[in-house]
Amino acid sequence: MARIVLASHGRLADGMRNTLSFILGDLPNVSTICAYVDQDVSLRSQIDQTFAKFSPEDVVVVVTDIFGGSVNNEFMGLLGEKDFILVAGMNMPMLVELVSEDAPTVEGIQRVVDRGKQSILVCNGLVSGEAEEF
Repeated sequence: MARIVLASHGRLADGMRNTLSFILGDLPNVSTICAYVDQDVSLRSQIDQTFAKFSPEDVVVVVTDIFGGSVNNEFMGLLGEKDFILVAGMNMPMLVELVSEDAPTVEGIQRVVDRGKQSILVCNGLVSGEAEEF
């Protein structure tokens, strides 16, 4: 089964999951890790608890909020220890498409990320007709 983990500083991951559920319905395969909201719970313990729920056959994709941030860096350090695909820079269009992937692969997720990048644009030029076509 494909498992998606959204991980962020603060409650962004919960908000993204909430919006995804609003758009797509029930998402039993999407988990969240909201780092630093409880000073008594370490990020590493949250990661370990989340991964403990998965089976060895699961394909796990972790999406963090910011490349180079402490949450992403913690997962970067685990790439050799745990089996998962790590993506940094979550955005809603990318997540909608990612959650819809049945059997994610690194190559397939790269295509999802590339399309997610295309959804980020300044819209003012679209109204005035000055923007480039995409």
